[in-house]
Amino acid sequence: MNRIVVESATKRFGSGVLTVFEGLGLAVRDKETLCILGPSGCGKTTLLRCMHGLAHLDGGRIVIDDLEVRAPRRNVAMVFQHFGLMPWKRVSENVAYGVELAGLPRTTIDERVGRYTEMVGLTGFERSYPYQLSGGMQQRAGLARALALEPDILLMDEPFGSLDAQTREILQDELLRIYQQQPRTMVFITHSIEEAIALGDRIVVLTARPARVRDTILVDIPRPRTVASVVAHPRFVELRDHCWRLLRERLVA
Repeated sequence: MNRIVVESATKRFGSGVLTVFEGLGLAVRDKETLCILGPSGCGKTTLLRCMHGLAHLDGGRIVIDDLEVRAPRRNVAMVFQHFGLMPWKRVSENVAYGVELAGLPRTTIDERVGRYTEMVGLTGFERSYPYQLSGGMQQRAGLARALALEPDILLMDEPFGSLDAQTREILQDELLRIYQQQPRTMVFITHSIEEAIALGDRIVVLTARPARVRDTILVDIPRPRTVASVVAHPRFVELRDHCWRLLRERLVA
């Protein structure tokens, strides 16, 4: 079953002068992780914002659970590249923010904050402010805030892009572990081919602006996974080279 369907989506900026994607179509299945790769400036983040209802299309439509997206909804959560934490709130308060806005009972809020803070490995840091955390810990807090909403659909905008290589791999493994515990529909934007292969069930490769779907690739590496097990799998090099050829051909054309 498809949870998200993008139909002939077009987005323009600057009174129509700049078209970032045009006639774009794709679908995301239930409990699937779909990773999206593409050149810089092809509208990957904009597409994700349109999926969440934070931006609006100039043509086409996006449908989630058979309803056209017109505004954010409670069963969809987004994790941003730059953490999005409120510096004046402690970790527990940041994690609680979304569920408080949803108007859930205090006992439910406290239970979820405790559960998801522990799940992302931040137990003991509940009373810390964001400035007291490393970049990786801040991103864990942002992930916990999204998970605390218990969304059916998780949208992730290059959440590990600004982290060092070691922290990035640790959080990739954490996300794989969390996905194994609680499978959900996920769209993951990345510039890293290796990350897309490690996390994704399928990979959509976009063309340069105005973006369209260049190819959709099945990642036929079984779960459960770790980053190390994916890199060691016989299919990894072939998948990486195929993605790289698609991206490179468009760049040099």
